[in-house]
Amino acid sequence: MKEPAEIRLWLTKSISEQLNQVLETMAGESPLTECTTNAALPDEDLAYWEVSLSSAPGSGLILAASSAAWKELGGRVLIAAGLDETDEETILSTFRETLDQALSGVAQSATSQLGREVTATPTKSCPSPKAEVEWSSVELVFGDNKSIALFFLWNDKLLAGFHAAPAPVPADQSLSSSESMAMAPAAQGHVLPGRNSDILYDVELPVSVSFGRAHLQLKDIMKLTTGSIVELNRTVSEPVEIIVNNCVIARGEVVVVEGNFGVRINEVVSRQERLRTLH
Repeated sequence: MKEPAEIRLWLTKSISEQLNQVLETMAGESPLTECTTNAALPDEDLAYWEVSLSSAPGSGLILAASSAAWKELGGRVLIAAGLDETDEETILSTFRETLDQALSGVAQSATSQLGREVTATPTKSCPSPKAEVEWSSVELVFGDNKSIALFFLWNDKLLAGFHAAPAPVPADQSLSSSESMAMAPAAQGHVLPGRNSDILYDVELPVSVSFGRAHLQLKDIMKLTTGSIVELNRTVSEPVEIIVNNCVIARGEVVVVEGNFGVRINEVVSRQERLRTLH
Protein backbone atom coordinates (compact mmCIF):
# COMPACT_ATOMS: atom_id res chain seq x y z
CA MET A 1 0.00 0.00 0.00
CA LYS A 2 1.17 3.53 -0.72
CA GLU A 3 1.51 6.11 2.02
CA PRO A 4 -0.34 9.46 1.86
CA ALA A 5 2.78 11.35 0.72
CA GLU A 6 3.24 8.99 -2.23
CA ILE A 7 -0.45 9.21 -3.12
CA ARG A 8 -0.28 13.01 -3.08
CA LEU A 9 2.70 12.81 -5.42
CA TRP A 10 0.85 10.49 -7.81
CA LEU A 11 -2.24 12.73 -7.81
CA THR A 12 -0.13 15.85 -8.41
CA LYS A 13 1.67 14.20 -11.32
CA SER A 14 -1.66 13.07 -12.71
CA ILE A 15 -3.22 16.55 -12.69
CA SER A 16 0.01 17.92 -14.18
CA GLU A 17 -0.14 15.47 -17.10
CA GLN A 18 -3.85 16.05 -17.64
CA LEU A 19 -3.41 19.83 -17.68
CA ASN A 20 -0.70 19.47 -20.27
CA GLN A 21 -2.88 17.26 -22.44
CA VAL A 22 -5.90 19.56 -22.21
CA LEU A 23 -3.82 22.64 -23.05
CA GLU A 24 -2.30 20.81 -26.02
CA THR A 25 -5.80 20.22 -27.36
CA MET A 26 -7.46 23.50 -26.42
CA ALA A 27 -4.61 25.97 -26.90
CA GLY A 28 -2.04 24.12 -29.00
CA GLU A 29 0.54 24.52 -26.22
CA SER A 30 2.53 21.91 -24.33
CA PRO A 31 3.99 23.72 -21.32
CA LEU A 32 6.75 22.25 -19.25
CA THR A 33 5.44 21.27 -15.83
CA GLU A 34 7.02 20.99 -12.40
CA CYS A 35 5.31 19.25 -9.50
CA THR A 36 5.94 19.83 -5.80
CA THR A 37 4.14 18.08 -2.95
CA ASN A 38 5.26 20.33 -0.09
CA ALA A 39 4.37 23.72 -1.51
CA ALA A 40 3.93 27.05 0.25
CA LEU A 41 1.06 29.25 -0.88
CA PRO A 42 2.21 32.61 -2.27
CA ASP A 43 1.61 35.76 -0.27
CA GLU A 44 -1.06 37.17 -2.57
CA ASP A 45 -4.82 37.08 -2.99
CA LEU A 46 -5.96 33.62 -4.02
CA ALA A 47 -9.28 32.24 -5.24
CA TYR A 48 -10.36 28.78 -4.08
CA TRP A 49 -12.52 26.12 -5.68
CA GLU A 50 -13.55 22.69 -4.43
CA VAL A 51 -14.08 19.50 -6.41
CA SER A 52 -15.63 16.25 -5.21
CA LEU A 53 -14.28 12.93 -6.46
CA SER A 54 -16.49 9.89 -6.06
CA SER A 55 -13.63 7.56 -5.08
CA ALA A 56 -14.87 7.58 -1.46
CA PRO A 57 -17.61 9.41 0.48
CA GLY A 58 -16.54 13.00 1.09
CA SER A 59 -13.35 12.69 -0.94
CA GLY A 60 -12.12 15.54 -3.08
CA LEU A 61 -9.72 18.43 -3.34
CA ILE A 62 -9.40 22.21 -3.18
CA LEU A 63 -7.77 24.21 -5.97
CA ALA A 64 -6.15 27.59 -5.36
CA ALA A 65 -4.93 30.08 -7.94
CA SER A 66 -4.03 33.76 -8.02
CA SER A 67 -5.96 36.10 -10.28
CA ALA A 68 -2.84 36.48 -12.43
CA ALA A 69 -2.65 32.69 -12.84
CA TRP A 70 -6.25 32.06 -13.83
CA LYS A 71 -6.29 35.09 -16.13
CA GLU A 72 -3.12 33.90 -17.88
CA LEU A 73 -4.32 30.33 -18.40
CA GLY A 74 -7.89 31.22 -19.35
CA GLY A 75 -6.69 33.99 -21.64
CA ARG A 76 -4.33 31.69 -23.52
CA VAL A 77 -7.13 29.22 -24.25
CA LEU A 78 -9.44 31.99 -25.46
CA ILE A 79 -6.75 33.54 -27.68
CA ALA A 80 -6.19 30.11 -29.25
CA ALA A 81 -9.93 30.05 -29.94
CA GLY A 82 -9.63 33.39 -31.75
CA LEU A 83 -11.13 35.49 -28.93
CA ASP A 84 -8.61 38.20 -28.08
CA GLU A 85 -10.95 40.62 -26.30
CA THR A 86 -13.02 39.05 -23.52
CA ASP A 87 -14.23 40.03 -20.07
CA GLU A 88 -12.99 38.61 -16.79
CA GLU A 89 -16.09 36.48 -16.32
CA THR A 90 -15.46 34.69 -19.62
CA ILE A 91 -11.76 34.23 -18.81
CA LEU A 92 -12.59 32.79 -15.40
CA SER A 93 -15.23 30.48 -16.87
CA THR A 94 -12.69 29.26 -19.44
CA PHE A 95 -10.07 28.69 -16.73
CA ARG A 96 -12.55 26.62 -14.72
CA GLU A 97 -13.58 24.64 -17.81
CA THR A 98 -9.92 23.85 -18.51
CA LEU A 99 -9.46 22.63 -14.93
CA ASP A 100 -12.71 20.65 -15.11
CA GLN A 101 -11.41 18.90 -18.22
CA ALA A 102 -8.11 18.07 -16.52
CA LEU A 103 -9.79 16.85 -13.33
CA SER A 104 -12.08 14.63 -15.40
CA GLY A 105 -8.89 13.06 -16.70
CA VAL A 106 -7.62 12.57 -13.15
CA ALA A 107 -10.91 10.84 -12.33
CA GLN A 108 -10.38 8.50 -15.28
CA SER A 109 -6.87 7.70 -14.06
CA ALA A 110 -8.26 7.06 -10.58
CA THR A 111 -10.86 4.74 -12.11
CA SER A 112 -8.03 2.63 -13.55
CA GLN A 113 -6.15 2.63 -10.27
CA LEU A 114 -9.06 1.79 -7.97
CA GLY A 115 -10.91 -0.61 -10.25
CA ARG A 116 -14.21 1.29 -9.89
CA GLU A 117 -15.68 4.30 -11.60
CA VAL A 118 -14.58 7.68 -10.26
CA THR A 119 -16.17 10.93 -11.40
CA ALA A 120 -15.33 14.56 -10.71
CA THR A 121 -17.83 17.36 -10.06
CA PRO A 122 -17.38 20.79 -11.67
CA THR A 123 -15.26 23.30 -9.77
CA LYS A 124 -17.26 25.30 -7.21
CA SER A 125 -16.08 28.40 -5.38
CA CYS A 126 -15.27 27.86 -1.70
CA PRO A 127 -13.58 29.67 1.21
CA SER A 128 -9.92 29.13 1.99
CA PRO A 129 -9.08 26.29 4.41
CA LYS A 130 -8.60 27.71 7.88
CA ALA A 131 -6.40 24.93 9.21
CA GLU A 132 -2.72 24.62 8.34
CA VAL A 133 -2.60 22.03 5.57
CA GLU A 134 -0.13 20.54 3.12
CA TRP A 135 -0.51 21.83 -0.42
CA SER A 136 0.83 20.45 -3.67
CA SER A 137 1.66 22.68 -6.61
CA VAL A 138 1.93 22.42 -10.39
CA GLU A 139 3.94 25.09 -12.19
CA LEU A 140 3.30 25.50 -15.91
CA VAL A 141 6.06 27.10 -17.99
CA PHE A 142 4.91 28.11 -21.46
CA GLY A 143 6.96 28.48 -24.62
CA ASP A 144 7.28 32.24 -24.18
CA ASN A 145 8.78 31.63 -20.70
CA LYS A 146 5.69 32.89 -18.89
CA SER A 147 4.79 30.66 -15.96
CA ILE A 148 1.90 30.19 -13.57
CA ALA A 149 1.45 28.09 -10.45
CA LEU A 150 -1.68 26.21 -9.37
CA PHE A 151 -2.12 24.71 -5.92
CA PHE A 152 -3.99 21.57 -4.89
CA LEU A 153 -5.09 20.25 -1.52
CA TRP A 154 -6.03 16.56 -1.59
CA ASN A 155 -8.28 15.84 1.39
CA ASP A 156 -7.75 13.00 3.87
CA LYS A 157 -10.77 10.98 2.68
CA LEU A 158 -9.44 10.98 -0.86
CA LEU A 159 -6.00 9.84 0.30
CA ALA A 160 -7.56 7.16 2.51
CA GLY A 161 -9.49 5.78 -0.47
CA PHE A 162 -6.27 5.32 -2.40
CA HIS A 163 -4.41 3.98 0.64
CA ALA A 164 -6.84 1.06 0.82
CA ALA A 165 -6.43 0.31 -2.90
CA PRO A 166 -3.53 -1.29 -4.81
CA ALA A 167 -0.49 0.94 -5.15
CA PRO A 168 -0.95 3.58 -7.88
CA VAL A 169 1.16 3.18 -10.98
CA PRO A 170 3.53 6.17 -11.13
CA ALA A 171 2.51 8.78 -13.68
CA ASP A 172 6.21 9.14 -14.57
CA GLN A 173 9.34 8.08 -12.70
CA SER A 174 9.00 7.69 -8.94
CA LEU A 175 10.21 10.54 -6.73
CA SER A 176 10.11 11.13 -3.01
CA SER A 177 7.41 13.50 -1.75
CA SER A 178 9.97 16.20 -0.96
CA GLU A 179 11.32 16.29 -4.51
CA SER A 180 10.13 18.29 -7.48
CA MET A 181 9.76 16.80 -10.92
CA ALA A 182 10.42 18.42 -14.29
CA MET A 183 8.19 16.72 -16.82
CA ALA A 184 8.46 16.74 -20.61
CA PRO A 185 5.41 18.02 -22.46
CA ALA A 186 2.73 15.50 -23.38
CA ALA A 187 0.91 15.37 -26.68
CA GLN A 188 -2.33 13.59 -25.98
CA GLY A 189 -5.17 14.72 -28.18
CA HIS A 190 -8.34 13.58 -26.44
CA VAL A 191 -10.92 16.10 -25.29
CA LEU A 192 -12.54 14.78 -22.16
CA PRO A 193 -16.26 15.23 -21.59
CA GLY A 194 -16.71 18.67 -20.08
CA ARG A 195 -19.24 21.29 -19.14
CA ASN A 196 -19.94 24.80 -20.48
CA SER A 197 -17.63 24.10 -23.42
CA ASP A 198 -19.50 25.90 -26.20
CA ILE A 199 -16.80 28.50 -26.75
CA LEU A 200 -13.98 25.95 -26.84
CA TYR A 201 -15.79 23.32 -28.88
CA ASP A 202 -16.30 25.83 -31.73
CA VAL A 203 -12.55 25.80 -32.38
CA GLU A 204 -11.89 24.15 -35.72
CA LEU A 205 -8.87 21.88 -36.22
CA PRO A 206 -7.61 20.67 -39.61
CA VAL A 207 -8.06 16.91 -40.03
CA SER A 208 -6.42 15.12 -42.95
CA VAL A 209 -5.90 11.53 -44.03
CA SER A 210 -2.57 10.29 -45.37
CA PHE A 211 -2.51 7.31 -47.75
CA GLY A 212 1.28 7.31 -47.82
CA ARG A 213 4.34 9.30 -48.85
CA ALA A 214 7.07 9.16 -51.44
CA HIS A 215 10.46 10.81 -51.95
CA LEU A 216 11.34 11.76 -55.51
CA GLN A 217 14.33 13.47 -56.98
CA LEU A 218 13.66 16.87 -58.45
CA LYS A 219 14.38 15.59 -61.97
CA ASP A 220 11.66 12.93 -61.55
CA ILE A 221 9.16 15.48 -60.23
CA MET A 222 9.80 17.65 -63.27
CA LYS A 223 8.88 14.71 -65.49
CA LEU A 224 5.42 14.23 -63.92
CA THR A 225 2.56 14.60 -66.40
CA THR A 226 -1.11 13.70 -66.56
CA GLY A 227 -1.34 9.93 -66.13
CA SER A 228 1.94 9.57 -64.23
CA ILE A 229 1.83 7.21 -61.24
CA VAL A 230 3.62 7.96 -57.99
CA GLU A 231 4.23 4.88 -55.85
CA LEU A 232 3.63 5.47 -52.13
CA ASN A 233 5.35 3.81 -49.18
CA ARG A 234 2.18 2.04 -47.98
CA THR A 235 0.61 -1.16 -49.28
CA VAL A 236 -3.14 -1.42 -49.94
CA SER A 237 -3.58 -3.58 -46.82
CA GLU A 238 -1.96 -1.09 -44.44
CA PRO A 239 -4.14 1.41 -42.50
CA VAL A 240 -4.21 5.08 -43.45
CA GLU A 241 -3.18 7.79 -40.97
CA ILE A 242 -5.50 10.42 -39.47
CA ILE A 243 -3.58 13.65 -38.90
CA VAL A 244 -4.60 16.61 -36.73
CA ASN A 245 -2.37 19.69 -36.55
CA ASN A 246 0.47 17.83 -38.30
CA CYS A 247 0.37 15.01 -35.72
CA VAL A 248 -0.75 11.43 -36.39
CA ILE A 249 -3.47 10.71 -33.82
CA ALA A 250 -5.03 7.50 -35.19
CA ARG A 251 -5.02 4.91 -37.97
CA GLY A 252 -7.87 3.26 -39.75
CA GLU A 253 -9.36 1.79 -42.92
CA VAL A 254 -10.99 3.65 -45.79
CA VAL A 255 -14.76 3.21 -46.09
CA VAL A 256 -17.50 4.73 -48.23
CA VAL A 257 -20.30 6.60 -46.47
CA GLU A 258 -23.24 7.70 -48.63
CA GLY A 259 -20.99 8.17 -51.64
CA ASN A 260 -18.19 9.92 -49.73
CA PHE A 261 -14.89 8.53 -48.55
CA GLY A 262 -14.51 8.08 -44.80
CA VAL A 263 -12.12 6.41 -42.37
CA ARG A 264 -13.07 3.85 -39.74
CA ILE A 265 -10.66 4.30 -36.83
CA ASN A 266 -8.99 1.05 -35.80
CA GLU A 267 -6.22 2.41 -33.59
CA VAL A 268 -5.62 5.54 -31.51
CA VAL A 269 -1.86 6.02 -31.24
CA SER A 270 -0.07 6.46 -27.92
CA ARG A 271 1.23 9.78 -26.60
CA GLN A 272 4.84 8.74 -27.20
CA GLU A 273 4.15 7.75 -30.81
CA ARG A 274 2.36 11.02 -31.48
CA LEU A 275 5.51 12.90 -30.55
CA ARG A 276 7.50 10.73 -32.96
CA THR A 277 5.09 11.29 -35.84
CA LEU A 278 4.98 15.11 -35.74
CA HIS A 279 5.41 16.30 -39.33
